[in-house]
Amino acid sequence: MSPGLLIGVLFALIGAQVARLAAPRRLGYPVALALAAAGVVAGELVALGLHTGGPPLGPLHPLADAAGMVILEVAGALVLPAPGARRGRA
Repeated sequence: MSPGLLIGVLFALIGAQVARLAAPRRLGYPVALALAAAGVVAGELVALGLHTGGPPLGPLHPLADAAGMVILEVAGALVLPAPGARRGRA
């Protein structure tokens, strides 16, 4: 397995944990994990496309990955309903 893939998985796991600590009732863990993984991938695509993203850590760009995770997790927390939230009847 590639070391870059392992570092990316580690970033996604840490990002999901930070999201759960920052807003424990806002996102469920599977949703936070999916958004963090998508953020790592999006951050890498932006870093590769724009040739930016801060200093590389192996094949990854941690600043771009962190920015991607933050953007997607904040957007997910604002758009998605909280787990267990009651929906009104129409």
